Amino acid sequence: MSEASMVQWVVLGVGALFSYFVMNWLSTPSPKKFVVKAPEAADPKWKGTILENPTIRNASDPSNIVCYDPATGYHIADIPSPSIKEVGELYKRTVAAQEKWAKTTFEQRRNVLRSLLAFVLENQETICQVGCRDTGKTMIDASLGEVITTCAKIRWTIDNGESTLADDYRSPGLMMMYKNSKVVYQPLGVVSALVSWNYPFHNAIGPVISALMSGNGIIVKCSEYVAWSSSYYEKIIKTCLSVNGFDPDLVQFVSGFADVGEEVVRCGVNHVTFIGSPPVGKLVQRNASDHLVPCVLELGGKDCAILLKDADLVQAIPVLMRGVFQNCGQNCIGIERIILAKEIYDKVVDEMDTRISKLRQGSILADSEGVDCGAMTMGNQFERLEALVQDAVSKGARLLRGGKRFHHPVHKSGQYFEPTLLVDVTPEMEIANHEAFAPIMVIMKHNGPEDAIRVANLCPYGLGSSVFSADKALAESMCLRLKVGMANVNDFAVNYLCQGLPFGGVGISGYGRFAGQEGLRGLCVPKAVTTDRIPGVKTPIPPILDYPIKSGAKGWIFVQGLVDLVYNPELVAKAKAGIDLAKATMT
Repeated sequence: MSEASMVQWVVLGVGALFSYFVMNWLSTPSPKKFVVKAPEAADPKWKGTILENPTIRNASDPSNIVCYDPATGYHIADIPSPSIKEVGELYKRTVAAQEKWAKTTFEQRRNVLRSLLAFVLENQETICQVGCRDTGKTMIDASLGEVITTCAKIRWTIDNGESTLADDYRSPGLMMMYKNSKVVYQPLGVVSALVSWNYPFHNAIGPVISALMSGNGIIVKCSEYVAWSSSYYEKIIKTCLSVNGFDPDLVQFVSGFADVGEEVVRCGVNHVTFIGSPPVGKLVQRNASDHLVPCVLELGGKDCAILLKDADLVQAIPVLMRGVFQNCGQNCIGIERIILAKEIYDKVVDEMDTRISKLRQGSILADSEGVDCGAMTMGNQFERLEALVQDAVSKGARLLRGGKRFHHPVHKSGQYFEPTLLVDVTPEMEIANHEAFAPIMVIMKHNGPEDAIRVANLCPYGLGSSVFSADKALAESMCLRLKVGMANVNDFAVNYLCQGLPFGGVGISGYGRFAGQEGLRGLCVPKAVTTDRIPGVKTPIPPILDYPIKSGAKGWIFVQGLVDLVYNPELVAKAKAGIDLAKATMT
């Protein structure tokens, strides 16, 4: 092919692609826009009363949730925890709204999601500021964990939701060749999600996106640690439904203590998605089992990143830093174990030591600049984290950085843990087997690919993982041998941005999947349906098998012959079966 011809084909291809996008844009209806007023405390200039030793529950008034900024200690608001009766009333309203929503078309559902996507894109700064105020995270961490992930989920669901939930025709098999057989995905009704506090916007909105596309209503039990931000995020989705002409009661957010979560599970919902820890997940499972409510449990991880001796360290080290310190380590698929080849061990440790020594902590809203790591959202974890570090040191690990609570010189009521570097960690140490959920880099050593897999698989968690190597085939083969639900070659956590993939783990990381086709279909009843394929052809009951049966012996010869005729692979056996069928029918 000449150079001119090649250029012509390239121009033709680019033109066709451009035309496709233009036509797609022209044929897509404009989303309905809406406005939700930002809460006053989201303004970086806002300041509140500083609480000393803040806690979310006031002993003198245990019915209220005390909302405060973990980075500064600013008191934001007091929000009542709903009563058991109020949860039941919300459920009834959601049931009524879902009955109407189940009759909507996929295009109507997509229109709601398009409006939601447009709002997120236009208001991402406010969405992130609200999350930062309530959790103490940075704006960059909020964008990566709240906005990008949510946009990816909405976009995938708009593009793929209908095809995923369309009637799925299956082979009827040889005996039923005259039938159509299919799976019809019908909404469960009202589903629920009990979600964690680390990404309050995405963790709450993500289940809503899937519930809406699959025709369900949903009750989201938001963590009490993010009750204030969750109330704003609820207004977003309710307003979105309203401007598109649908009942806002289709979606309910409730923030409360443990009793509220227990009531959500037993109030009548048809499905539970839980994101949290293994101990609480077991309680949710027991509660759900009393009512035979199916569950998806995502119970955290102790994700490993294995680096072989030929790993590209220029690419891998920044990825590992983000994997460990994203959201100050409060990330269910964060990297909690780095397993290094002995040949590169010292070099990587030295580089990490240098980088971690330069990390700065503070409030991105109050300080505006100079903040790499935000606060710890939960202020009651410091003793546990310090104990994990000290246990490792007592067993031979080296603590090169951090390892304890950080007392901020300006934000004295802020909740901070020092960015930590802990090396020479071995599999028997507590910190190698318990999710830290903190800015702690744990480094272990391996003596080759087989040893790396052995070390990685000793941990009871099995959520995500990464393998870094110049040999992609070897890295992928190692990924397939890791006891995890997700794995990446030369990357970290990108499974979740590939929203077509299911998300979930094995071992004490839980079971079931959300995201992807598996997650969307998991919110439906997969109803098996058969219909007649050929006009006038229906299933007959042969007279020899019709009740009352005239001869059991002849009937047996008939069914035995039928089985052999259809399923026996030998031609001689099929021929004999045909003769037996004829004889049994004629006599």
